[in-house]
Amino acid sequence: MAEELTPVHCLHGQGRRPECILCGRCLPACPLFTATGREELSPRSKFFLARAVAEGRAELSKKAAEILATVCLSCGKCENACPLGLCGPDLVAELRASHPGFAGFLWKLWIEQAGLMWPLARTLTKLVPGNVPVEAVSRAKAAIEAMGAGKAPAPWLFPESFETAHAGKKCVIFAGCVAEHANPRWKETARRLLAGLGLDVLPDPGFTCCGCTLGHAGAPEAQAAMQQQNIEAWRKAGRPLMVVFCATCRCGLRAYARKDLGLAMDEIGLWRENLVSLAELMGGTSFRLGEAAPAHVRYHRPCHGAGGNQDLTFLRRAMGERIVFKESETPCCGFGGLTKLTSPELSDAVAAHALAVYNPAPGDQIVTGCAGCVTQLRSVAPKDIVVGHWLECIG
Repeated sequence: MAEELTPVHCLHGQGRRPECILCGRCLPACPLFTATGREELSPRSKFFLARAVAEGRAELSKKAAEILATVCLSCGKCENACPLGLCGPDLVAELRASHPGFAGFLWKLWIEQAGLMWPLARTLTKLVPGNVPVEAVSRAKAAIEAMGAGKAPAPWLFPESFETAHAGKKCVIFAGCVAEHANPRWKETARRLLAGLGLDVLPDPGFTCCGCTLGHAGAPEAQAAMQQQNIEAWRKAGRPLMVVFCATCRCGLRAYARKDLGLAMDEIGLWRENLVSLAELMGGTSFRLGEAAPAHVRYHRPCHGAGGNQDLTFLRRAMGERIVFKESETPCCGFGGLTKLTSPELSDAVAAHALAVYNPAPGDQIVTGCAGCVTQLRSVAPKDIVVGHWLECIG
């Protein structure tokens, strides 16, 4: 009898998962397949192999196990492309949870001990045994170091007048791991903008990681503990607006309302309504352009951009014709999942493909609203191409 696979975070899962029909629609959607042409890395291959193993028709070799459990960017593009709504990251997360490896443990440690691990990223190679390549950690470390101010955009958008529709409302900032531990300037800028909008910014009530990446890494218990901590922190603050400026954090937090995490019935709707993006609150805020304004700005849409492109709508108002976005050009940056640690060459190949799609000219900028995307693209971009979070463009 085939072993049933229970979905971890997929909306379509509610029990029995449909069987992959091998139609191949996920192939062009998968960033790993697009960047490498290797079908064994695709969601279709993963579902086919997992089903064959579950039914006893195949044995899982070490190489196949590594591909199944480690080589996935957790972007979720396959779920949108699949006519059955099958989600490759769900499958991979289950396998990681059932067969935890050191890479997953390392990621779990990094997230759980974020206050310690981010500042100590430069010494991370001393903690890594042989089954996670040192070069993988070296590249990950380079990505973290790329968050430094030296490669960030110089501010060139300056607020002239602020939207007043939300003045007087209470809010808390959910900054996310990167802003809390690697780039606190983002949080400072967000706080300043919220004050300009007239919101009453409350102290941090004790938020931790949103838990999104822990689910992808196959650590559901640690993920649930962090999710519940965030819910309690929100309650402690009086259930105010919760303002985010990272697409992955927003995607992860939105999922709380679909899980059994202890939210009361009257809190589920309030959680959804009060989780807002900073870009959405900016509304009709007007800006003047500074001397550092580039001729062109490419907008990178995050894979975890659940919520309707509030960043892009805001940036089009603020940046005008400088902002460039094409619906047909929405590549993945290659940072997601554990691939940055387990297969850095594949992560870099996806990032190189994204830059080739954008084909920026010297002096152009690439902006996005996801901390992971900034970290990845900034670490691989040429020296004459500046990559940043849109918050860094605001002075």
